[in-house]
Amino acid sequence: MEKVSRDKRENNINYQPEMHVRDVNSREIFKNDLLTSQFLRNYTNIPLLSNVMPEDIEDVSQKYQAFLGVEYEADTIKKVYIRSTDGTIEKEVYVLSLIEHKSEIDYDVAMQLFRYMSVIWQDYKATQNKKHKGVSASADFRYPLIIPIVYYEGKKEWTAGLHLKDRIDFSEEMIEYIPDFTYQVVSLNKYTNEELSKKHDEMSLVMLINKIQSSEDTKEFQKVSETMVDSIYVNAPDEIKEIYKKILWSLLMKMKVPSENARELMGGIGGRGMGYLFENMEEIDIGAQKRNTVREKQRAEAERQRADEEKQRADEEKQRADEEKQRADEEKQRADEEKQRADEEKQRADEEKQLKIEAEERANALEEEVQRLRKLLKSQEQK
Repeated sequence: MEKVSRDKRENNINYQPEMHVRDVNSREIFKNDLLTSQFLRNYTNIPLLSNVMPEDIEDVSQKYQAFLGVEYEADTIKKVYIRSTDGTIEKEVYVLSLIEHKSEIDYDVAMQLFRYMSVIWQDYKATQNKKHKGVSASADFRYPLIIPIVYYEGKKEWTAGLHLKDRIDFSEEMIEYIPDFTYQVVSLNKYTNEELSKKHDEMSLVMLINKIQSSEDTKEFQKVSETMVDSIYVNAPDEIKEIYKKILWSLLMKMKVPSENARELMGGIGGRGMGYLFENMEEIDIGAQKRNTVREKQRAEAERQRADEEKQRADEEKQRADEEKQRADEEKQRADEEKQRADEEKQRADEEKQLKIEAEERANALEEEVQRLRKLLKSQEQK
């Protein structure tokens, strides 16, 4: 499966390696039952999930992603067992989590969620019918609840409609014929660093680190209590510490910290805890500044190159225009010369015609004079 996914990514012209790193890290976060339970309890404000513990969660993502393709590989589907006060399982519900890192809003998220939900319900129906033939056709058959959640890390405000009907024509006039649901958006940047610090759980540290997306964010992170951050890290289970390291490595790579410096930072964190990160945050900031400087130089060079190309195109256009004008002038000159030759030819023809007329007139006059003289001579002879 991994080879197929990799091949698909390599053939996808829109595939972005940096985005894939973040997708993988998020998948690691939401694959962890402790982090997922904290996320559902403390960040979704859904009463049904307020008591969810790690042991109540079963990851069933892999079962459905085969139907949906590699572009959905960062999304997670959890089966969550809802327990009564005595601890017995009363119901099972599905929690569908989409991870959105992109700075641009995906306005088709509701339809993407609906596609997932349809696959889950179809599979549930097939499974139940295998256990009890034809049970889905009975009056009391019910499909399981699916709670759709979008975890959004972008800085822009989420402006996509929260209802499926928002993506369907005639949603107001024909609402009774349109399937609909609401999804919840958990927006990372709706939380201040202070609010996340007060939650003081492993997921809050994940979110604090993921909020670092710029040099300014680095400075804001340094204002967070170093003691609080270090205590969360030190007391976290080993598998959570590994997730923190993956997230931090992704952060360092995103901020263009040189690999040697990044490895030194990661080694220091592994040996001395998150306090070492606070002591060396300027490394991240310098990396960001270097990246911005390089980007500015690249933009300036690109602008200069575009200006040179525009100037070259303008010069070529001017040269072509001058050549066209020269050709037009030459054509006009040739036309004028042709006209002049035609006028001269016409003038010569007119002159020759006039000379011919005058010659004919003289010949006629001469002939008339000869005839007159002959008559005169003849009359004298008769006398």
